[in-house]
Amino acid sequence: MASEAPKSLNILISGAGIAGPATAFWLSRLGHKCTIIERFPGIRENGLQIDIRKEGVEAMRRMGLLDEVKKHVVDEPGTEFVDSKGKRVALFPKIEEDKHGKQGFTSEYEIMRYDLVKLLVDASKENVTYRFGISISAIDNKEDCVVVTFSDGTIETYDLLIGADGQSSRIRKMLLQSEGREADETVNMGIYMCFFKTPRIPDTEKLTTLYIATRQRMLMTRVHSETEGQVYLAVRGHAAELDRVLTQNVDTQKQLFAKLFTGAGWRAEELIDSMNKSTDFYATSTHMIRSRVWSRNRVVLVGDAGYSPTPLTGMGTSVALIGATILAGEIARHGAEHLTQAFEAYERTLRPYVDIVQDIPKTVTRGPFCEGKTKLRFVNLLLFTVTKLRLDRLFQSKILRSSDPFRIPQYSELDAVAGIKT
Repeated sequence: MASEAPKSLNILISGAGIAGPATAFWLSRLGHKCTIIERFPGIRENGLQIDIRKEGVEAMRRMGLLDEVKKHVVDEPGTEFVDSKGKRVALFPKIEEDKHGKQGFTSEYEIMRYDLVKLLVDASKENVTYRFGISISAIDNKEDCVVVTFSDGTIETYDLLIGADGQSSRIRKMLLQSEGREADETVNMGIYMCFFKTPRIPDTEKLTTLYIATRQRMLMTRVHSETEGQVYLAVRGHAAELDRVLTQNVDTQKQLFAKLFTGAGWRAEELIDSMNKSTDFYATSTHMIRSRVWSRNRVVLVGDAGYSPTPLTGMGTSVALIGATILAGEIARHGAEHLTQAFEAYERTLRPYVDIVQDIPKTVTRGPFCEGKTKLRFVNLLLFTVTKLRLDRLFQSKILRSSDPFRIPQYSELDAVAGIKT
């Protein structure tokens, strides 16, 4: 007797960022019907330079998309630190193809966020339905299905709902409320950032350039094309004022960041002027998402929606890609009839690694933030000495914990459909 064909699930994914399309890439190739909804009217073009690291690179390789990523890699040869006059204090060159897995501040796979999202959408859109300009307003999470009410008032039933809607995930909040929890266990790392694109700043190299200022401020520029660059401003402290202003309009946010960074030195005034002219300004706190609930019944979270590690780790994109691979792999391994066991295996495999990634050392959250000139001189001297003694590779490897042993499990079910169009 012929074996029965595997059951095909009708799956709804909320969020067309990185985790959503990456998960749909696999699940659609496994024969499931996938629909992705996104509250924005199209693929969002905002978002600046991101990097793919460690097993995130392996996830893209398994998808057969690593060569496509390489076509979009930003040419950034390294990271430099400068003083208030723009004089170089230290240079950390990019570490490429290190056989021991060591990585630097600049990844071998730097890419603009829009380019990566578009790549993932293009790789999945023939088998996945994308619906823009719509979101979820309510869910009824049953044992055998999930009933979804959309923002336009329509109601539909799915076998599975995947929340891939980012750090402020509405799906996570609905899931928590259904568990009797009003809030998740987020952790504010105490650092506030804003970033935006700008016309390429004169006399800048294709490097990440970092300037550490007093009063716990950092300024950073990057160049991703011949005509455009990026600016990042980060400050530690002022939590009450910044939390209040982040709920207000963009002009109010710009005014506060201008006040905080005026007189910081280096190119501060020039960058503030660029900020005031920018059209894609975005400000955020660095909240880490530590949700105790990743899944229940027919709802499961993936990527930042369940376990955002914050931009401070440089691992948000990679963890999202890893999570998408493991979730799809466990669903394939356990079968559509055993989703509860698949979700348990997904969490059992990934959560220990997420805990490691989210264990951010104080050298990242406090080390480079200097209140006064004494500590600033010490930090600059340390950076200068490390590079002078050619210890830059060891220094970067230690801070970035390049030696972690985690590997994505091998899923023969995914290998069988990698890069194959259904």
